[in-house]
Amino acid sequence: MKKTGIIAFAFGAPDNILSNRIISEIASNKARELNSHIYTQLDVRIEDSVPTERIRERFGEPPSTFRFAREAVNWADQERIEKLWVVAAEPHLWRALRDVREAVREAGALVKVLPCEEIGQYSEDSWFCQDSLQKRTRSRKAWDRRERILKRMPWLLYKFIAS
Repeated sequence: MKKTGIIAFAFGAPDNILSNRIISEIASNKARELNSHIYTQLDVRIEDSVPTERIRERFGEPPSTFRFAREAVNWADQERIEKLWVVAAEPHLWRALRDVREAVREAGALVKVLPCEEIGQYSEDSWFCQDSLQKRTRSRKAWDRRERILKRMPWLLYKFIAS
Protein backbone atom coordinates (compact mmCIF):
# COMPACT_ATOMS: atom_id res chain seq x y z
CA MET A 1 0.00 0.00 0.00
CA LYS A 2 1.24 3.49 -0.85
CA LYS A 3 2.18 5.72 2.04
CA THR A 4 -0.08 8.76 2.29
CA GLY A 5 0.23 12.10 4.04
CA ILE A 6 -1.99 15.09 4.64
CA ILE A 7 -1.12 18.77 4.38
CA ALA A 8 -3.47 21.12 6.24
CA PHE A 9 -3.29 24.84 5.38
CA ALA A 10 -4.65 27.31 7.94
CA PHE A 11 -7.14 29.93 6.76
CA GLY A 12 -6.91 32.90 9.07
CA ALA A 13 -6.00 32.95 12.73
CA PRO A 14 -6.26 31.88 15.51
CA ASP A 15 -6.89 28.14 15.69
CA ASN A 16 -10.38 28.45 17.20
CA ILE A 17 -12.08 30.29 14.30
CA LEU A 18 -14.60 28.24 12.34
CA SER A 19 -12.50 27.90 9.17
CA ASN A 20 -9.54 26.44 11.05
CA ARG A 21 -11.78 24.14 13.12
CA ILE A 22 -13.24 22.76 9.86
CA ILE A 23 -9.77 22.27 8.37
CA SER A 24 -8.68 20.53 11.59
CA GLU A 25 -11.69 18.23 11.52
CA ILE A 26 -11.30 17.30 7.85
CA ALA A 27 -7.55 16.64 8.25
CA SER A 28 -7.97 14.64 11.48
CA ASN A 29 -10.74 12.49 10.00
CA LYS A 30 -8.77 11.88 6.79
CA ALA A 31 -5.66 10.94 8.79
CA ARG A 32 -7.61 8.40 10.84
CA GLU A 33 -9.30 7.01 7.72
CA LEU A 34 -5.98 6.56 5.89
CA ASN A 35 -3.79 5.87 8.92
CA SER A 36 -1.70 8.90 7.86
CA HIS A 37 0.35 11.67 9.38
CA ILE A 38 -0.37 15.38 9.00
CA TYR A 39 1.88 18.32 8.22
CA THR A 40 0.32 21.62 9.23
CA GLN A 41 0.58 25.11 10.73
CA LEU A 42 0.18 26.55 14.23
CA ASP A 43 -3.39 27.71 13.63
CA VAL A 44 -4.65 24.22 12.78
CA ARG A 45 -5.35 22.21 15.92
CA ILE A 46 -5.19 18.50 15.05
CA GLU A 47 -6.63 15.87 17.39
CA ASP A 48 -4.05 14.59 19.87
CA SER A 49 -4.34 10.99 18.66
CA VAL A 50 -3.22 11.91 15.13
CA PRO A 51 0.55 12.02 14.40
CA THR A 52 1.32 15.60 13.42
CA GLU A 53 4.34 17.61 12.29
CA ARG A 54 4.27 21.40 12.13
CA ILE A 55 6.18 23.95 10.13
CA ARG A 56 8.36 26.18 12.26
CA GLU A 57 6.72 29.58 12.46
CA ARG A 58 6.35 32.46 14.85
CA PHE A 59 2.94 33.24 16.27
CA GLY A 60 1.34 35.91 14.10
CA GLU A 61 3.82 35.37 11.23
CA PRO A 62 2.47 32.50 9.13
CA PRO A 63 4.52 31.30 6.16
CA SER A 64 3.41 32.06 2.62
CA THR A 65 1.42 29.36 0.87
CA PHE A 66 4.40 28.52 -1.33
CA ARG A 67 6.91 28.39 1.53
CA PHE A 68 4.57 26.11 3.48
CA ALA A 69 4.09 23.95 0.37
CA ARG A 70 7.86 23.59 -0.07
CA GLU A 71 8.34 22.60 3.57
CA ALA A 72 5.46 20.13 3.35
CA VAL A 73 6.92 18.52 0.23
CA ASN A 74 10.32 18.22 1.96
CA TRP A 75 8.56 16.52 4.88
CA ALA A 76 6.71 14.18 2.49
CA ASP A 77 9.94 13.33 0.69
CA GLN A 78 11.72 12.51 3.98
CA GLU A 79 8.77 10.34 5.05
CA ARG A 80 8.69 8.61 1.64
CA ILE A 81 5.09 9.66 1.13
CA GLU A 82 3.73 8.90 -2.34
CA LYS A 83 0.30 10.50 -2.10
CA LEU A 84 -0.48 13.86 -0.45
CA TRP A 85 -3.99 14.97 0.39
CA VAL A 86 -4.39 18.75 0.60
CA VAL A 87 -6.81 20.28 3.09
CA ALA A 88 -7.40 24.00 2.65
CA ALA A 89 -10.33 26.39 2.74
CA GLU A 90 -12.23 26.27 -0.55
CA PRO A 91 -11.22 29.84 -1.56
CA HIS A 92 -7.55 28.99 -0.90
CA LEU A 93 -7.59 25.52 -2.43
CA TRP A 94 -6.65 26.45 -6.02
CA ARG A 95 -3.47 28.20 -4.86
CA ALA A 96 -2.61 25.58 -2.24
CA LEU A 97 -2.81 22.84 -4.88
CA ARG A 98 -0.88 24.85 -7.45
CA ASP A 99 1.89 25.66 -4.97
CA VAL A 100 2.18 22.10 -3.65
CA ARG A 101 2.35 20.73 -7.20
CA GLU A 102 5.02 23.28 -8.10
CA ALA A 103 6.98 22.38 -4.95
CA VAL A 104 6.76 18.68 -5.92
CA ARG A 105 8.03 19.49 -9.43
CA GLU A 106 10.80 21.72 -8.06
CA ALA A 107 11.95 18.99 -5.64
CA GLY A 108 11.77 16.27 -8.29
CA ALA A 109 9.61 14.27 -5.89
CA LEU A 110 7.38 11.44 -7.00
CA VAL A 111 4.31 12.49 -5.07
CA LYS A 112 0.71 12.54 -6.27
CA VAL A 113 -1.19 15.59 -4.97
CA LEU A 114 -4.94 15.40 -4.37
CA PRO A 115 -7.54 17.72 -2.83
CA CYS A 116 -9.69 16.42 0.02
CA GLU A 117 -13.21 16.19 -1.41
CA GLU A 118 -14.74 16.92 2.00
CA ILE A 119 -13.85 20.60 1.54
CA GLY A 120 -16.77 20.93 -0.88
CA GLN A 121 -19.28 19.98 1.83
CA TYR A 122 -19.00 23.41 3.48
CA SER A 123 -20.64 26.65 2.44
CA GLU A 124 -18.71 29.82 1.65
CA ASP A 125 -19.96 31.27 4.94
CA SER A 126 -17.94 28.61 6.77
CA TRP A 127 -14.62 29.87 5.45
CA PHE A 128 -14.78 33.62 6.06
CA CYS A 129 -14.70 34.52 9.75
CA GLN A 130 -15.20 38.05 11.07
CA ASP A 131 -13.16 37.18 14.17
CA SER A 132 -10.07 36.18 12.17
CA LEU A 133 -6.92 38.12 13.02
CA GLN A 134 -6.09 38.19 9.29
CA LYS A 135 -8.21 40.83 7.53
CA ARG A 136 -7.96 39.01 4.19
CA THR A 137 -9.86 35.97 5.56
CA ARG A 138 -12.76 37.94 7.07
CA SER A 139 -14.78 38.30 3.86
CA ARG A 140 -14.94 37.07 0.28
CA LYS A 141 -14.49 40.66 -0.92
CA ALA A 142 -11.24 41.13 1.05
CA TRP A 143 -9.97 37.71 -0.07
CA ASP A 144 -10.80 38.25 -3.75
CA ARG A 145 -9.10 41.65 -3.78
CA ARG A 146 -5.82 39.97 -2.87
CA GLU A 147 -6.32 36.78 -4.90
CA ARG A 148 -6.98 38.67 -8.14
CA ILE A 149 -3.50 40.13 -7.86
CA LEU A 150 -1.92 36.75 -7.04
CA LYS A 151 -3.75 35.01 -9.92
CA ARG A 152 -2.45 37.54 -12.46
CA MET A 153 1.08 37.69 -11.10
CA PRO A 154 3.72 36.00 -13.27
CA TRP A 155 4.89 32.75 -11.66
CA LEU A 156 8.53 33.83 -11.26
CA LEU A 157 7.50 37.04 -9.47
CA TYR A 158 5.07 35.13 -7.22
CA LYS A 159 7.74 32.55 -6.43
CA PHE A 160 10.24 35.29 -5.56
CA ILE A 161 7.80 37.13 -3.29
CA ALA A 162 6.45 33.94 -1.68
CA SER A 163 9.90 32.54 -0.98
